[in-house]
Amino acid sequence: MSTRGAIARQKGDTFEGRYHHWDSYPTGLGKALWDVYHEQFQDNLDEMLRVLIDEHPAGWSSIVGKDFAVTPGYNDYGKGNCLKCGRLAWEHYYQDWESHGKKLTAKARKDMANGRYMALEHPFEGPESNNAECYCHGDRHEEAFLVTEENAAGSGCEYAYVFAENGKLIMTILSSLNEDESKMIGMFGMGNPEAKWGVLAIVPLDGPEPDWKNIERGS
Repeated sequence: MSTRGAIARQKGDTFEGRYHHWDSYPTGLGKALWDVYHEQFQDNLDEMLRVLIDEHPAGWSSIVGKDFAVTPGYNDYGKGNCLKCGRLAWEHYYQDWESHGKKLTAKARKDMANGRYMALEHPFEGPESNNAECYCHGDRHEEAFLVTEENAAGSGCEYAYVFAENGKLIMTILSSLNEDESKMIGMFGMGNPEAKWGVLAIVPLDGPEPDWKNIERGS
């Protein structure tokens, strides 16, 4: 689900990084960052942060379960032909017909009046891709957005994953909290700009993999 977060570097007493939209809770993005660091970037933190922060300034839709051996880029839903029937995405749904120059039939209008919008007998099935989806390459080209400790919670970020070298490599997992110490929940790109950040866990990257569910329960 769209639990928003930040992937960041420690900058003195604060952090700076990039926005991440989907599954940013510890069992999602936290584990994904652990796996990406150890497996795909072979424990090279500088290289990982260069890719995640420097090379993709508009931020990420998702890196969870993605393969960085494939070039990152956003994939528009409905692009290409349906794997089941070979037809285009818009042909599957009545509400998309008129915007593509196709007139609604009497049957289509009747179906829509009864809450049925599927024009074919199945939903669109698009080709699967396993590339990490950023907002600056592929089918989207958005402007750079620097997420900081000051603006992250107001942008709806509920978690921040902050990397630093303090004698040894660590990932600090932060959770955004309301003034009453309750968990801040972001919605529609908005949150509580007055929220504060609490430490959920400090994870040594050269140690054993943590219990992500236990960390998440702590939020």
